[in-house]
Amino acid sequence: MLKTWTLYSISLISTFIFFLFYKMWVSWYCLIVLMVLPFLALIVTVIASQTVNFSIDNPSSSVKGKPAFIKLTIKGIASVFSFYKIKMISTDHMTGEVDKKVIVICDNGVTKIPLDTKHCGAYSFKLSKLKVYDLLGFFHFDLNVNKDIEFLVKPSPEMPGYMPDMFGFKAKNLRKSSKPNSEIYDIRDYQAGDPVKSIHWKMSAKKDKYLVKEPLEEYGGYSRVILQMTDDRDELDLHLGQILFTSKFFIDHEVAHIIRVIPPDSREVAFNVESNIDLERALHTILNMRIPEEASEKNRTREEPEEKPVLEEVSGAD
Repeated sequence: MLKTWTLYSISLISTFIFFLFYKMWVSWYCLIVLMVLPFLALIVTVIASQTVNFSIDNPSSSVKGKPAFIKLTIKGIASVFSFYKIKMISTDHMTGEVDKKVIVICDNGVTKIPLDTKHCGAYSFKLSKLKVYDLLGFFHFDLNVNKDIEFLVKPSPEMPGYMPDMFGFKAKNLRKSSKPNSEIYDIRDYQAGDPVKSIHWKMSAKKDKYLVKEPLEEYGGYSRVILQMTDDRDELDLHLGQILFTSKFFIDHEVAHIIRVIPPDSREVAFNVESNIDLERALHTILNMRIPEEASEKNRTREEPEEKPVLEEVSGAD
């Protein structure tokens, strides 16, 4: 804007000098046009700012490596004679990095902002002020947008180094059943309020006291899937893909499991997963977790194999 006014001032002074030494219609015409130009620019800017129609079309999520865009569309009566600038602040929630940029919109009022899907994570974008300029850049008006966008880059499923054996990952335990008729049951002493149908008559006759059948049912234990947090984004993306693949495999085989996230400098976080909805919630929370800067250095000092396992043997649920 300062550059525009500087060039305009130089042009106006030069045209005025030209008019003084060459008093013909051409010099007069050029001088009048230059003097009227700022007023026309002001009128265009006012009309454009008052009639602007701003819309945003953005995806809520994408898969790692898949192109994604934020589409900004601006329409108005004087949009042909104006251009726009908008300030966007992007934040990577896993690293805490903040990036600020100014986007110019002048291609028929439509522009696509490419989103970085190189690494998994949760990103937020804040669009604050929209500046409306005349085509020459003499004037501008600020319009408040205040639009917040949340965007998730989800991992792509990656097969782990070894596939889980369902025999070792689907343990069975017993618990009380709500079904009155069950082939599996326990024997206990009769208590007031127990139905007469539940009395085990043969066992009661042998023990000379009332004993009842308490129905039991089998239920699966919990497999544990481990995610070791690291600031090596390529390694973290690989582990997230393996977690997603393994968790979906368990869900398809009706195996309830736990995703254990182990940060290097804080207590671990666990997510119980029994369905795809549980998995989506767990991924959303994990992708919003902050990666400690010293994670990689600590991981290098640990004596672990290069191929980090993502699975842990099953244990019965408490």
